[in-house]
Amino acid sequence: MYCMLSDVNHQSIARDLTVEEYARVAGFMNHTGVWVNSYKQYKKWGSVASPLYTFGLWILNWSFWYTAFYFIGGHALACTLFGAAMFWFIFVRAFNYTGHGKGKEMHVDGIDFDRRNLSINQMRPGLFAGEWHNNHHLYPASARAGFLPYQLDLAWIYIYSLYKLGMVSSYKDNKKDFIRKYIVGKSKPLVEHKEMVEEYA
Repeated sequence: MYCMLSDVNHQSIARDLTVEEYARVAGFMNHTGVWVNSYKQYKKWGSVASPLYTFGLWILNWSFWYTAFYFIGGHALACTLFGAAMFWFIFVRAFNYTGHGKGKEMHVDGIDFDRRNLSINQMRPGLFAGEWHNNHHLYPASARAGFLPYQLDLAWIYIYSLYKLGMVSSYKDNKKDFIRKYIVGKSKPLVEHKEMVEEYA
């Protein structure tokens, strides 16, 4: 449940921002169209987005899609698709839990090269979705996450295919850098924040 509620139990906005700090945070959101709280409202609610906007949009969104699915296939289709969305939510959050070693240090030498966190490369998510999670933490901006020979990356193949078709203008691929540093150069795994791994293990 901790992982399922991570956005509110450890990834929520800090509640002790100064007026200047909050103004900077709010400035990052201005272009999104979100109704941004005033500093006084932020201190009351502990959020950047207005609760009225957030919950109102959520209700309108769900109402629209339930109605659209209802007209296509009745309550059966609408309930089925909403149920599928709930399963997706649960499985994604469950992956985040297992993809970080279930809170334990489970790194494998020669496979997991980023030791600054608990992320690990798992075979099933990697092969099915290109979700080589430790590689992703090592190179978060890379479109490719499968670096080792057996690490099939279907998401990367899709992005690269779109690039060849002219539908993607540019991408970042860090595989050569990974090979140069960790395979040819035999660099040691990154462990600058080892104390954090030990603290949360």
